[in-house]
Amino acid sequence: MSTRVCSLRYLSDAPLRRRVTAATNKVEAFNGFSQWIGFGNGGVITDNDPVEQEKTAKFAALLTNAVIFHNALDIAEIVRHLQEEGHVVDPEDLAHLAVPDRAHPPLRRVLHPRTRP
Repeated sequence: MSTRVCSLRYLSDAPLRRRVTAATNKVEAFNGFSQWIGFGNGGVITDNDPVEQEKTAKFAALLTNAVIFHNALDIAEIVRHLQEEGHVVDPEDLAHLAVPDRAHPPLRRVLHPRTRP
């Protein structure tokens, strides 16, 4: 398919635009979160060796995924405890917990005492 046809389809198809925007936002949120939890040289890769650059980028992605997975496990455990205590947990509420963004990364809410509910 030509670029022109793809562009016209994108412009004329609102559901497609929403899917593309949602996917782009997820990637940007992941990258922003990865930068936020990154450490050493402010997240800047200073090595000129492409192999070392790739290792550094893969390690950053692995660390980010590990933190996200750990948060998901913590949320699941807390929800299970709430349900055992008789609380009704709305899946819509859980959907909002699982989407970190630059303004509200999950770790910052947990670690900063003034932002706790």
